[in-house]
Amino acid sequence: MTLVEAVLTYRPHGVGGGGATPISIGKTSDPGILRTLRDRLLAQADEEAEVWRVVDPGVAAMQTAEAQRLAQILGFLLPDEELKPDLRLVEPGHDKGA
Repeated sequence: MTLVEAVLTYRPHGVGGGGATPISIGKTSDPGILRTLRDRLLAQADEEAEVWRVVDPGVAAMQTAEAQRLAQILGFLLPDEELKPDLRLVEPGHDKGA
């Protein structure tokens, strides 16, 4: 079974903190939280592409393609519950046609 989890990290900044190693302060595999994070990441990618539409249409096209690729990957890893197939075991002789 594939496990997807989000990890919250703290990256210290300040004197001598430029190359500091990130510190993990929490993680979750809660599907609701992961879907919320997925939705926010996709919205942020779309916003980034929109900003570039005004500045440089070429970069905007690349950002849009990246946002679409991200949507495909996250859609595969974190599908909405209602989009998952309803699979169940049917015992021989107990199907609806019998």
